[in-house]
Amino acid sequence: MNLRSTAISLLVLRLVSTSSHGQSSNPTPPPELKKWDVWIGDWKLSGTAKDTPTGPEYKVEWDLHEHRILGGFFVQVDQIWKGNGQELHAMEILSYDPVKKIHTVSGFSGDGWTWSLTATFDKTKTTEEGIATGPDGATVTSRIDWVFSSDGKTLSGTQQSEQSGVRWTAFTVKGTKSR
Repeated sequence: MNLRSTAISLLVLRLVSTSSHGQSSNPTPPPELKKWDVWIGDWKLSGTAKDTPTGPEYKVEWDLHEHRILGGFFVQVDQIWKGNGQELHAMEILSYDPVKKIHTVSGFSGDGWTWSLTATFDKTKTTEEGIATGPDGATVTSRIDWVFSSDGKTLSGTQQSEQSGVRWTAFTVKGTKSR
């Protein structure tokens, strides 16, 4: 074996050894993620919504399917929002940032809107606050208050939004968990 082959072999061996020692054998999700457990399952929500401060109020049906992904470190929310003559699909990723010690929501909608929220938990109440950005760059700030029944099978939620200094109720819904 020549010197170059030996050097390459030692380099490869060192890289393999370093990468195997640098990883935890069985990483586990942080216990803070358990706060999202109340959401896991299938939810059917209904109520009223209003897309803009001056827009018409309409009836909405909202289906959510929430499940753990990527070894339990994240929760994926698949959504279908039916209302105002449209069927809109969206996805959210719920997570916990152990450095900042905050729960986060990252959302993406089929109409080009994205949103970033932080969540806080207090017994049967979850509050999400943050900002949504439209495909045209427009921004809307919002606060969503969710209240769960003590058994976690029903919930109600209200979103208050603000755009260009004007506030309105963006939705009020109630719903049940089917599984």
